[in-house]
Amino acid sequence: MTRNSGVTRFAVIDGGGTGRSVRDRIAVPEGPCLSAPELAADMAELFALGLVQDLRAEALLDPHCAVRIDGATRFTMHELLCELRNLSWFDAGKTLVTTAAGALSADAQHDEVCQRRALRCNGEGQLTLHSFLRGGVALRGGGPVLSALWDSDHVVARNPNGADNWPTEGAPMSEWIGWCAEHSRAGLRLPWGPVRATQDPSLCDRAEALHQTQPARPFHNAALVALARGVDVAAGLPGPSLWTGSRLFSLMAEAEAMARKFARTQASRPGRMPRPAVTAAQMTVWLAQEEGRHGRQGDVYRVAAEELASAAPNLLHWVSRANRARRGPQRFDLSLFLPLAGPERQHLNPSDLAPHAIVAGALATLLKAVFDTSPRTQLQAVGERGPSLALDDQVDRLASNVALMRCVTGGFFPAENIQDLRLGQAIALHLLRDRMERDNRSAGLAFRDLDGRSLQVQAHPRRFGRGFAELRCDGTPIAWPQEACHPAAHLTAVS
Repeated sequence: MTRNSGVTRFAVIDGGGTGRSVRDRIAVPEGPCLSAPELAADMAELFALGLVQDLRAEALLDPHCAVRIDGATRFTMHELLCELRNLSWFDAGKTLVTTAAGALSADAQHDEVCQRRALRCNGEGQLTLHSFLRGGVALRGGGPVLSALWDSDHVVARNPNGADNWPTEGAPMSEWIGWCAEHSRAGLRLPWGPVRATQDPSLCDRAEALHQTQPARPFHNAALVALARGVDVAAGLPGPSLWTGSRLFSLMAEAEAMARKFARTQASRPGRMPRPAVTAAQMTVWLAQEEGRHGRQGDVYRVAAEELASAAPNLLHWVSRANRARRGPQRFDLSLFLPLAGPERQHLNPSDLAPHAIVAGALATLLKAVFDTSPRTQLQAVGERGPSLALDDQVDRLASNVALMRCVTGGFFPAENIQDLRLGQAIALHLLRDRMERDNRSAGLAFRDLDGRSLQVQAHPRRFGRGFAELRCDGTPIAWPQEACHPAAHLTAVS
């Protein structure tokens, strides 16, 4: 502070820094810690998906649809649903908390646990064929209907080179289209190009295809279709001169890179959950009473295995028959081994799909936030005569489908899908926050998040430096998700 002719002047010393990077602002959550009831429910869902993997996704909504395991064993979707409803986790009348030994109590649930449970049920807390298998997304029309964006996904002829150095945010769209072709093999479908024959693949076919799909490609194709069809940016964003297709693809590229990094971090953690195939093998041995497990985790496995055997015996019987039909004679009476696939698909490695759910959560959120998703906005995904589709609903379904297919081959727990999708959503929100604060302009956007909530991001300008952005849920300010604590206190100099 200086005094000149009786006037007090303040000068702010600005070091020119931009603060922490977006990546450093996001805390990667610890892996989900499942109680015995939730572990039993997650394993039951994986067993159910293994049993119905040869069906189309839409067939899962038909309660009379029959699944034949072998010449003597069959069940319907209604019978499968009844087995799942017998589990305590899916009982709407129970409030569950698990003690260290896996026993049930009637205390209040943690918010995340309640969220994971609610995402499997309808508004009345009941498990139904329409609420089940939604892939961890609160779909408005129920699941597991496939997204039309999945069917319109295609590859360009150019061979990918895995280009990670993406163009600048101000680069023309022609450069971004070329980068997409090299990075993910996404591209615009020309009107005179070949039309793919109508296919009706099974869940397992879709899951196998996902193993060969670059995580961002379906979302790159969706963004290119939306831009080609002239979909406007969100009404609250400051004009097309700033929020261009190039900026959207720059955000998508940065989000994908961060999602891949966080997926590698999760996979390398020493305390990561064992894979479902390992858990299924351990439950098989436990139920055969050939080997016990000790300690906290052993108690959870024991209680979960016992609940499956007592509450859903038919489900375990069907899984055992399926293992015998596809793997040959089994040593154990209850053979719960995963994956429930033939030899031609047992080579699929779960690590192939490690980043897919995080990428899907991030890119789906960016598309919903940046594009105008008001009810009047419809998107024709395939050709001029294709169906008119709500963009936000189809993007949500695409993310849901990706998560669901990760479970079909038994590589990931449903709880992991829910967490990974929300981590991707947090990445997208922090990237949007960073861009809107850097612009230092009044701006706003609104969209429906993966939990069905109405989120708004409001940016307010400041007289110097960066603006300020806040996150609201249904109009009420909330904290930014997965925000990491600052490592040290700030020092501000004023002279």
